[in-house]
Amino acid sequence: MRALSKQTNRWLGRGLVALGCVLAALCLGLMGFARAGAVDAGHTWNGAGPAYLTSAVRGGQHPCTITPDRGEARTVDVPSWPNRGPQVDGRRVDPWFSGSAEISCVDPVYLSQGWVVRLYPLVEQWLVLLAGIALALVGLNRLGLFRHTSRYP
Repeated sequence: MRALSKQTNRWLGRGLVALGCVLAALCLGLMGFARAGAVDAGHTWNGAGPAYLTSAVRGGQHPCTITPDRGEARTVDVPSWPNRGPQVDGRRVDPWFSGSAEISCVDPVYLSQGWVVRLYPLVEQWLVLLAGIALALVGLNRLGLFRHTSRYP
């Protein structure tokens, strides 16, 4: 197998670094977005797409009752905020009704809704973040960052 040319190796390294940084930034941004917004025990869900409920407190399950304008009310349990790490651990709820719904919870929760909810499975696990970091490190290695060169004879 023929070795890659310097130019190809450089472009491959830069591409891997860029891809890894984008993946890591996407993960960290989504983790932050899941914990952004109003923390409250009550929210209004527009019902246009899935919703994601994330607990704002640690320990146990946190029940929330979803009462739509038209349709039956349901109760869901939202997992608590993990004891360690910034990972997202919440509950995705798909609409079973049309219109909007009131969400009332025993404890404070964050509510995310819209297109971003579909991306949360990517950040519920550390795998995507670690893959982004690994790709960036492989790219930096390709660019020669980890080559050992001694200044001493």
